[in-house]
Amino acid sequence: MTRPAPPGTERLSTPARIVILGAGGRDFHNFNVLYRDASAATVVAFTAAQIPGLEGRRYPPALAGPRYPAGIPIEAEANLEALCRREQVTHVVFAYSDVTHADVMHLASRALAAGADVILPGPDSTMLPCSVPVIAISAIRTGCGKSQTARWLVRRFGPNVNLAGILPEDVLALEALRSGVRGDPLDHP
Repeated sequence: MTRPAPPGTERLSTPARIVILGAGGRDFHNFNVLYRDASAATVVAFTAAQIPGLEGRRYPPALAGPRYPAGIPIEAEANLEALCRREQVTHVVFAYSDVTHADVMHLASRALAAGADVILPGPDSTMLPCSVPVIAISAIRTGCGKSQTARWLVRRFGPNVNLAGILPEDVLALEALRSGVRGDPLDHP
């Protein structure tokens, strides 16, 4: 599938210089889908705010592709304005999936004040094509029932169902359920 130019880069005469704001998930997905191979854009950094120890690392060259032989730096979101000035950022791409409207607008205001446009990629530009039915499970807070839904999916569709976003403390129990070692180890007393 040929994708159109990444959002915000359609009318540029020089490549966009982009920072992607995120939390180590959707930001990397959006990069791979929208910007990895897009000559109209250069991603100069990701930011980190939610996952301890992520800042100061790099998105690996093997995943970033041949346009990024050194990978892509992951910098502290707290330094967004300085990062925008230093790297002459033209666009800040918002790639969180779990923050409030107020947080989105606060980050957008910071990016705009630093002279960058703000991009909020939508589902049509970031979804992957799929030839089989897909069920997405999401929640707005911890404790909303994703683990129970994952158990139901394994029971309903069998052990080969593809699951993502499983809490680390539930992985072993869920794999035990998949393999039939235990009936339902995720039913907590």
